[in-house]
Amino acid sequence: MPSKLFLLCGALASIMFFQGTASAQKYVEFLGSAKTSEIKYSPKYKIPYRDNGFNAPKKRKWKQAAKRQAPEWVIEEIKVFPGQPDSIGVWIDEAFDAARDSFTKCGGRLATFAAGVDPQSVTGVKIEPTIWYEPALNKILSGGYYPETHSIRVVNVYYGSTGQYRHARLLLAWEMKNHFAFLAGLQSEPTFPGWPCGAK
Repeated sequence: MPSKLFLLCGALASIMFFQGTASAQKYVEFLGSAKTSEIKYSPKYKIPYRDNGFNAPKKRKWKQAAKRQAPEWVIEEIKVFPGQPDSIGVWIDEAFDAARDSFTKCGGRLATFAAGVDPQSVTGVKIEPTIWYEPALNKILSGGYYPETHSIRVVNVYYGSTGQYRHARLLLAWEMKNHFAFLAGLQSEPTFPGWPCGAK
């Protein structure tokens, strides 16, 4: 039960704009479908991940976003995602560094804890072609941390029918902090200014 509750907390940031059941959203694969299941490793920490071919997308359905009245900067993100072929691996490493820094700045026990977190404690990261329905929560997610497997799933890039924007780079940073929180035995999510300092 605790791990399931943590998954719920870890998903709040991703689902808060996707309220309702799976039928409430029309799923769009803005970069096409997954093309490969090859396992890669982030350049700095060697964290395993599957980018599913979105390091070099074959399709870019930016017109779908335009139909949803997405701003130009969102359309541009779809056109250039991920920027460079190795960007996703770099984002994963950056997310790990950012999570560790957020705990280190607290000092004391959390700083000591953060220094001891092994990057290999993240067993895998998967980049999804679109948002997905999570039966355990009866919710549509754009990102999630799965404590039972210490793994992360995030959508590549997404613009919802009512204006919600999601990007893997931002979602990875969020979910990596949830990984650290779970290992530290803390409540997940930056729920107040200065989190995780003072979290219980």
